Amino acid sequence: MLALILNIVFSSAFILLIKWAQVRETEDEITFGAINYIVAAIAILPFFLLYQPEKISTGAIWAGASMGLIYFLTYFLVIFAMRKIGAASTTVVSVMSILVPIVFAAIYYREMPTGLQMAGIALALVSLILVGLRFDDDSSIEKAKVDSSAEQANATHDWRTSIFDSDLWVPLILFLFFLLCGLSRIAQEAFKHLVELDQQPAQRATFGVAAFVTAATPSILVLIFRKKKIRASEFGFGFAMGISNILQTLLILAALQQYKGFIVFPVTSAGGVVLIALVASAILGEKLSRGTVVGISISVVAVFLLQ
Repeated sequence: MLALILNIVFSSAFILLIKWAQVRETEDEITFGAINYIVAAIAILPFFLLYQPEKISTGAIWAGASMGLIYFLTYFLVIFAMRKIGAASTTVVSVMSILVPIVFAAIYYREMPTGLQMAGIALALVSLILVGLRFDDDSSIEKAKVDSSAEQANATHDWRTSIFDSDLWVPLILFLFFLLCGLSRIAQEAFKHLVELDQQPAQRATFGVAAFVTAATPSILVLIFRKKKIRASEFGFGFAMGISNILQTLLILAALQQYKGFIVFPVTSAGGVVLIALVASAILGEKLSRGTVVGISISVVAVFLLQ
């Protein structure tokens, strides 16, 4: 039970740290996001050396590398989505991306959803509509700013005030975020199909190293080409996020050794949605509309049905 609880805490910490930085408005999100993946790649190496299998699976490398690249690309969409619809709603979109591998499995593997899963799919779509189309309310950081601040921001010409910050892009960005999150889940599913069943426990370390090293490689290039001085607080945020990334990965593996997947995944997903919503609204000042709260509640039910 402790592994389940700690997994919820550390997986939620990743989103909440980004939200905290956005509230502070003093750290560069791209900088500490890049540091996060570099720290995670370094931190997972001892785990790999400790559990290194006798033979490294190319399937584990390909699946992990695919997920790592998706992680890197998704991060840019995460920070955009959180500014537009808030941390709680962004988490719901991420969790509901489980629809993507379900649809993929139905088409590619002919694994048709059960009756309960069909009900979960319907509820998931409702929750996505409620939280994803409410980018015009006060839960958005950008909408919470006064007009004078918006005018000043328009004059700075930094990445946050470019044309891509327009509300017209929000539905497309949210869809891409939803799709990439789903593709990362397919990469995890591919690991099970590409690696022999008896080799999977030993190859998890290979999968993890491939994922985080792949995400860290373009992150290093981002830091080099941006030539931006790294502040101590940015390193602190990146370090905390990277360690949270590794711990939540190790904890989910530990939880799976104690409980079945149909218990672990819905509990951690639903718990993460609720914890992020509570902390974001109570401590970080995020305003949740009635529709968003209803959407979050429906998503919790949906995730249990989908699993």
